[in-house]
Amino acid sequence: MTPVERIVSRILWWGGVASIALMLIGLVSYAVQVGVGSESFDVPRAIEPREAGPPHVFTSVRQVLEGLRRWPVDPLAVAAVGLLALACTPVAAVVVSIGVFLSEGDRRYALISALLAAALIGSLLMGGAG
Repeated sequence: MTPVERIVSRILWWGGVASIALMLIGLVSYAVQVGVGSESFDVPRAIEPREAGPPHVFTSVRQVLEGLRRWPVDPLAVAAVGLLALACTPVAAVVVSIGVFLSEGDRRYALISALLAAALIGSLLMGGAG
């Protein structure tokens, strides 16, 4: 296994594990907070617009950060951080691979990785993650 393969595979593995852990922590905390048998688990009710209170669905990073700043922390915001981390993990792997390729003297693959990283970051920003 080459150095870039080893490093990228570790980033993808640990990024995935951390993301899943955050999502599970958030979802289990939410279940404990509202109760598993409550109406909060009713999907049609969760997507209806509400007049007050925290959102059931986070649509921006700003809303996620607001959910994390509250006390107690909004458990759905923790799950949303897990989703954001999962989306950012491949981008981090590609960005790190640029440095590894440059350290190995492989400019061609470093350039390809830089173009791929720009495309991934651009798609995340245009998709509303920013």
